[in-house]
Amino acid sequence: MSGLPFGAKADDAAAPGPASVVTPAADGAADGIAAAGTLDNAALLQRLRHELAHPPFHALLRPQAVAVDAGTGTVVIRLPYDPSLRGAAGMDFIHGGVIAALIDMAAHAAVAVQTGRMAPTVDLRIDYLRPAPGADLIATARVLRLGRAIARADVEVGGAGTQPYAVGRGTFSTLAPGA
Repeated sequence: MSGLPFGAKADDAAAPGPASVVTPAADGAADGIAAAGTLDNAALLQRLRHELAHPPFHALLRPQAVAVDAGTGTVVIRLPYDPSLRGAAGMDFIHGGVIAALIDMAAHAAVAVQTGRMAPTVDLRIDYLRPAPGADLIATARVLRLGRAIARADVEVGGAGTQPYAVGRGTFSTLAPGA
């Protein structure tokens, strides 16, 4: 594992160190997400906010990290509403592709917080439960399995105090680069 967290480059070396250290078990699963962590949740949240600001695609959506709990493998990301995210002119519902991108971001963030590095998406499944009205979206992602090669995270997307609009599951590669 690189000494740099998430997608950090060598010139970011002054940034906080690895987000977490996970010891794989013989079956490839982590000893437990609770075993992860060289940074506290507040430091992880700051690092996640930094990481979410970098990709150019994120500038279009403006995701905001709200909470991180390394002990439970949970990340919460808010996506502020913008009328340009609507699915059709004259309709005040958010496009399904925006929801898919949010699910991918949140699941990836939950895995990256646990592994301390980028985790490319291998598979992404989304169930749209009902239209998401024109309002901020809240994605809550939780790592379900963290193995040597693959991690799995579930995500629920809703609004403040609403039933979910969509749920998703992402599978991510946890192999070190070049492995």
